[in-house]
Amino acid sequence: MLQDFLSTIPLKTLKHVKDMDLNISSNNCSKAVNELLQNSVLVGGKRLRPLLTYLVGHLYGVDFKTLDPYAKSIELVHAASLSHDDVIDNATTRRGVASINIQASNKKAVLAGDYLLSDVIVNLTNAGNLELVGEMAKVIQDLAIGEWIQADAIETRDYTSELIEEIAIKKTASVMSWCCYAPAILAGLSRSTIEKSKQMGIDLGIAFQLMDDTLDFSSESQKDANLDLDNELVNSVIFQWLSMHPVEFEKYRNGESLSKLYNGEKIEKAVEVVREAANKHIESARNLLEEIQKDLCTNEKEMKAFNKNKKPILYIFDYLTQRRH
Repeated sequence: MLQDFLSTIPLKTLKHVKDMDLNISSNNCSKAVNELLQNSVLVGGKRLRPLLTYLVGHLYGVDFKTLDPYAKSIELVHAASLSHDDVIDNATTRRGVASINIQASNKKAVLAGDYLLSDVIVNLTNAGNLELVGEMAKVIQDLAIGEWIQADAIETRDYTSELIEEIAIKKTASVMSWCCYAPAILAGLSRSTIEKSKQMGIDLGIAFQLMDDTLDFSSESQKDANLDLDNELVNSVIFQWLSMHPVEFEKYRNGESLSKLYNGEKIEKAVEVVREAANKHIESARNLLEEIQKDLCTNEKEMKAFNKNKKPILYIFDYLTQRRH
């Protein structure tokens, strides 16, 4: 499936993403900060977010040069969130190397993440589109609020399905929505089409988070299945599992630890419920993409070009629904 996906992406796009320079170019950034970031949260990674930004931009006819600062900015914001997450989650590794908080300290990890976020806003301001500066500020705000809501939920143990989705929207979908929103703004599309593109990204982001939650319980995954349980974090799968076990749910609400309560019974059913929810969001994203095509294509030639350029985006949709690691 990976080879099929890659075959739909123009080679120049793949090369452009691979060669993306994530060094912090600001003169105000010390060498020590840049080196720490390059050796931790900026090392490796799939670069799915900038890739999606370029693919959606290509679909809307936006060139690389115009997209560059916006594609880079969302990857740096994602990296900043990882820097903060490693502190919050007491992580020890990230992408096969020591996590940023282990390489330096919790304090320096937080400060490095903060620096990345401020550098993004400075660079976007210099790029000149103030609407997108404001939108990125909202993304950063959502990331912080999402983390706060999650921390509150861990303390109060007052989880609902609506709360689980709100956390996914704030922490994951906000980032994915940028990848579909920024190219639409840069392409000068109608407000209606811009909002459809943004919602497509939101649906994609929610599906991504839901499927990511299921990986904790996949034998093919390299994720640590006990990390969320040990941190008393209820993700979408654990919430479904608790909902299927009301006695255990009540014990959890009364203060008993997740790691003691969880026994794996009916977990396959809980995973299936979450996957079905993810599939619904992917189906919504597909429908929005079809609506966008109708908005933008007025003749057979435009329809044919759009069909070709949307193939890699459809493969991303397919990948998410079939993801097992």
